[in-house]
Amino acid sequence: MHRCTALLLVLVVALYVLSAEAYKCRCTRKGPKIRYKDVQKLEIKPKHPFCQEKMIFVTMENVSRFKGQEYCLHPKLQSTKNLVKWFRIWKDKHRVYEA
Repeated sequence: MHRCTALLLVLVVALYVLSAEAYKCRCTRKGPKIRYKDVQKLEIKPKHPFCQEKMIFVTMENVSRFKGQEYCLHPKLQSTKNLVKWFRIWKDKHRVYEA
């Protein structure tokens, strides 16, 4: 009986810890000041069951300050919205079409 109770208690604690981790979003903080011209790649991931916010990942060019690092930016910040807007405009303007 004691083993069954102990096993059940361990199982409940493990499920609680796993569910608490699952609700965390990866993009909860503001990243460094990023210029849209320094961004190599921008990815917008849709909402997931564990996170009610979309996730925005930017991979930086190999400039001295960033050296190809990847950042996850909070989607509700105005600075992130502006970065996405201006990056898309800049990429469309400088797109190279292959023949």
